[in-house]
Amino acid sequence: MDQIRKKVWALLLLTLFIGAVYAQDNAILIEAENADSIGTDFQIVEEQNVTYVTPGTDFGGVTNPGSEDKLLIFTVTFEAAGTYDLYTKVRVGPNGANDDSFYFARTFGDRPVDQDSGWVRVNNIGNGAENPNDYVISYAENSAGNLVFKWINASENGEGAAGGTLFTVPEGALTQTFLIGSRENGLDIDKIAFGKSDLFYTVSDLENEGAGVAQIPDDVQVTTLFVDLSDSLRPATRAGSGALYGITADLPSDIDNLVAPLKPRMYVQPARSGAGFQQPIGAALPVAERVAETTAEVTFRLADINPNWPYNWVGWDAWEAEIRAIVQENNEAGLTNIYGYEIWNEQHGTWNEEANGGDFFTVLWKPTYDLLREIAPDARIIGPSDSYYNRSRLEEFLTFCDEDENDCLPDVICWHELGGPQNVSANIDNYRNLERELRISPLEISINEYSSDNHDYEGAPGVSAAFIAKFERKGVESAAISWWFPPYAGRLGSLLTTNSLEKGGGWWFYKWYGDMTGYMANVTPPSQSGDGLDGTANLDMSNEFSSIIFGGNLTGDVSVDVSGIPESFGDSVEVMVEEVPWESRNTAVTYPTLISLTTMLVESGELSVPVEIANPLYGYRIYITPVGKMVANEQGFEEVPGKFSLAQNYPNPF
Repeated sequence: MDQIRKKVWALLLLTLFIGAVYAQDNAILIEAENADSIGTDFQIVEEQNVTYVTPGTDFGGVTNPGSEDKLLIFTVTFEAAGTYDLYTKVRVGPNGANDDSFYFARTFGDRPVDQDSGWVRVNNIGNGAENPNDYVISYAENSAGNLVFKWINASENGEGAAGGTLFTVPEGALTQTFLIGSRENGLDIDKIAFGKSDLFYTVSDLENEGAGVAQIPDDVQVTTLFVDLSDSLRPATRAGSGALYGITADLPSDIDNLVAPLKPRMYVQPARSGAGFQQPIGAALPVAERVAETTAEVTFRLADINPNWPYNWVGWDAWEAEIRAIVQENNEAGLTNIYGYEIWNEQHGTWNEEANGGDFFTVLWKPTYDLLREIAPDARIIGPSDSYYNRSRLEEFLTFCDEDENDCLPDVICWHELGGPQNVSANIDNYRNLERELRISPLEISINEYSSDNHDYEGAPGVSAAFIAKFERKGVESAAISWWFPPYAGRLGSLLTTNSLEKGGGWWFYKWYGDMTGYMANVTPPSQSGDGLDGTANLDMSNEFSSIIFGGNLTGDVSVDVSGIPESFGDSVEVMVEEVPWESRNTAVTYPTLISLTTMLVESGELSVPVEIANPLYGYRIYITPVGKMVANEQGFEEVPGKFSLAQNYPNPF
């Protein structure tokens, strides 16, 4: 009997030990309304079967909460020491980009509420859909959907946190204090959770405090990019290849080798520059003359006639005189590459009704529109150039312009997308619905400034990939990379290095884009929203090649599944895979890296190409031709040890 008791006790102890080990990998879940302290800025709301907290603050600061009444304070007890990720279950409100941000403390413990260094901002999480229970919450698919509660990995989505913001729990201090701060009043918070940073957690794991796993099961998430070469979108125009103030009278110095190969669509330039104007350099007319032999057209930003920022309105008489002079100079120059005249820029932050003598529409827009129609009847008029997509603002603008007595609709509608590519598709769809509701014929769309919300990523291939893909799918006519670094105009939107003006990783990615001819083909990403894997493809039957450029906010293995390969390409094709790295805006890249060059069988017009995404800021290209049709390489590639040797001797489509 004693032996039996010993065996029972041994089995029980082993069971308890195994359970304790596994418990260390379990998620730790806390309901937001159960915070130890809920600041007076928050309210607790019960809605159907969900209880959550919602803040009252709207834009409470740039990078910190600002006051203690905007804090949720939690006490968290962990099962084991280690490094943890923060997860949050949130709901983005009806205003999308205006309802999609909050703060969390960078480390455990109390943090000064007004010191930027202590806080991480989570922003631009306003797209996507509710995920099923078996969905793994990862960095690759991170967007919380509007009007639906959804888990995100907040650690991996904090701004300025390369590699994520991790939380360390030391031995002997398993109980920690953690803070969340409010920012926008449409962001509802249901729950928070912590999970081991080296493990993956599904929705079900987080909801039920389950254990994470070290590797994502193959049947849970397969990241695949689908390319249908038989589904044409439109002729190749490189719509997303442009930049704000990307060229000056002197920079880049070598237009033939640094600008022309990109086959740019459009650059936005100040109508005037120099003393007394908003921009010191980069006037549109000299730039238009410099790029006249390239594919680029130039937008004249008329608002930059005014000095300072925000603009100091010069008054109607001076404004009219400058516009008349600009149009006359352009006519005398005989330019044929003027994209259009952009009347104003960011009205809601730069037009002061009291100081400027009245409302924007009647004092500025309508009279300027009529003036341009008088002196430049064939020129395209562009506007309103809002700082972000706002449906109500555009509805007011279009309604005014469409009234019979006003009749001043622009030829090109434009706004900025400066918070990343997450909202581009939804915003364009929303705008097209607005046109239909107002019974306005579709206008061409220009996204005349676009960038990541992290300005240091300007021009990074992995960021640009998702932007370009959405511009092509949604039929955007032109788009220009932003310009966040005033001393450094003339860098093609940071495609050239800041100091030496050498080709950076972004330049090569846009060179790949510029190489696309024929027609653009349809690409279906894992998600139509967000900043994850996305790409752009073309097919040129005359020159017998297809190119697919892609990237996005993810790492790891992806599959690019290509269908619609023409029969004329044969039963086998040559497939080249390339990578272009990106370390910073000031890091030059000599050439892209050749990953592989293989001959692949085509079955029923289809093939699948596996690619490893090494870094979310890198860009990738798959280049497909019939066997023997690759264009000889004249420049060579950087070799990849152990993957491909003597790369300089292999063909390449440059």
